[in-house]
Amino acid sequence: MNNSTSDYADELAVLKKKYILLTRTMCGFVVLWMITVIGQFLNSAQASEKDDAKNKAIIQTQQTLQVNELVVVDKNGTPRVRIAGNHSDPVMLGKRSKRHGEVAGVMLYDGEGNERGGYITGERSVTLTMDEINRAAMHLGVDDKGEMHFFFSNGRGAFLGMGVIPTGPWFRLDTPGKPTVTLPNVPEGEKK
Repeated sequence: MNNSTSDYADELAVLKKKYILLTRTMCGFVVLWMITVIGQFLNSAQASEKDDAKNKAIIQTQQTLQVNELVVVDKNGTPRVRIAGNHSDPVMLGKRSKRHGEVAGVMLYDGEGNERGGYITGERSVTLTMDEINRAAMHLGVDDKGEMHFFFSNGRGAFLGMGVIPTGPWFRLDTPGKPTVTLPNVPEGEKK
């Protein structure tokens, strides 16, 4: 029994020496790693200071970004927001349709690339729209001739419009299956 106790003591002493050697080795690696990290940090800080000086010079000379068009795309590459000085014709259900005149501003698109609204300026007007596919569901417009209008439409015959023209305010309500309500009352041949 003495022999086995002594064997355990010898093995324990060997393990203790290995543990001490392993601990010292790991401490050495940690110290080397810290020296490397500090060295890299100091190098990057010096490089960063040089880059900051260069970037400040660039920023000071580049205060304006001037582009004809800026397009923001989603993760699939589909345009979702387009800011342009002259927007192309709208795309609906994969087909391009004709726009009524040139417009500039911000256009919004759905995940399939269909135009779904925007804030645009025309030749003499400004418009805010929220669109369903192929039509404006909500439209707010103002022009420079004293007219403003606001429309809601569901594409199934229901329509609410109101606005102000140089001669005064107007209101129109269309409900499918019912007579159109127009205020002020306009004779049938003169309706918008």
